Amino acid sequence: MWMRYLQEQGWNTVSFSGFAQRHLSWWFAAGFTEFRGNKLPGGSESADEVNALVEPWLRENAADDDWFLHVNYWDVHFPYDAPKEYRRRIQNGAEPAFLDDATIRRDHDHFYGPHTARDWRPEALYPGITEAWPGIRPAIRDRDDFMYFCDGHDAGIAYVDECVGRLLAILDEQGVTEETAIIIAADHSETIGEQGIYWAHVNASEGTAHIPLIIRWPGVTRPGTVNDGLLYHLDLPPTMLDLLGQDAPSGWSGESFAPTLRGKEWPGRDHLIWGMGIWTAQRAVRTRRHLFIRTLHAGLYNIDRLNLFDLEQDPWQRHNLAGECPDLVAAHDHLLSEWWHSHCTGPGSVRDPMVDLLQSSFRANGGRRSSGPDIDFGAEHFVAYLREQGRPEQADDLSRRRGLPI
Repeated sequence: MWMRYLQEQGWNTVSFSGFAQRHLSWWFAAGFTEFRGNKLPGGSESADEVNALVEPWLRENAADDDWFLHVNYWDVHFPYDAPKEYRRRIQNGAEPAFLDDATIRRDHDHFYGPHTARDWRPEALYPGITEAWPGIRPAIRDRDDFMYFCDGHDAGIAYVDECVGRLLAILDEQGVTEETAIIIAADHSETIGEQGIYWAHVNASEGTAHIPLIIRWPGVTRPGTVNDGLLYHLDLPPTMLDLLGQDAPSGWSGESFAPTLRGKEWPGRDHLIWGMGIWTAQRAVRTRRHLFIRTLHAGLYNIDRLNLFDLEQDPWQRHNLAGECPDLVAAHDHLLSEWWHSHCTGPGSVRDPMVDLLQSSFRANGGRRSSGPDIDFGAEHFVAYLREQGRPEQADDLSRRRGLPI
């Protein structure tokens, strides 16, 4: 693993992150010489709580050589509860032009499922939800509701931005800014209306997978340089080793994009494959122009099995071209098939974890899930919820999709 490899090269690897505890992912600590996750709540800790631990460490250790510091902020994530002053600060900024009242109303009436406009907060799936997320609006009915979530998301960015700035100020104080590489990235972004899903990361849309990557590497990068080539997040580790003059381990799948950071031409990857395995099971193929999504399991949603979007003409992925462009569907589906066979068949192949996901089903608590998202998340209960809400057509539609009696 990345951090373990850096350890073997003599680096002091340090993490301040509640991720492992928050997601019960204890493997995450592997390779960190100092793992301070046990000092954080492991829930929705604030950026100030994180900085309260990071800033003293940085003042004490910034002047040392060969350290890698990982700092994980949660505030850009739901429930978007950055301090209110940051929400006020961003409210006079530019608003996104897309998603007017008419579009939101159509989504509200047509789509169903968790984090859709009408069922953004379905109480049928979250017992005690009102107490858990006080103040969170239960649905997105119009532009005002949409901007409520948008402002909360942007307030989180402003809050984290300020806390990152405090760390950069310490580097200046310690006189090591020009000896320190700074990388800002994320694990996911948010879907904002794609496939009728709002302010969540539960499908394989462009919104979920398109994440920021900002790199400042003294002596290498030039301010203002931008490259829009396609790359994977897993391309970052070999790139970093490349810039450090080290070879990446042979088992890594990532490819270095260091040439573009050095100012050279770098076209990026020909295409990307990504997936989603919470609330839905989907795999996607992203080329320069198109996004193809194959739905393996629709969960509790009325979304199409095959989706094809022209991102140049339809960046918000509102018009599914799958039925109109069978040749493009076949070409993208072939790329997905070749990717799967390259990893899951032949020497060195691995078992596709999506297979285990699709074969598993939740049986405890009478089919109700007590915590955490899952594609097999109490369909019978959600059908009953739709009926209780006076939506029999949608209840029947979900029953047909899930093979339940009507």
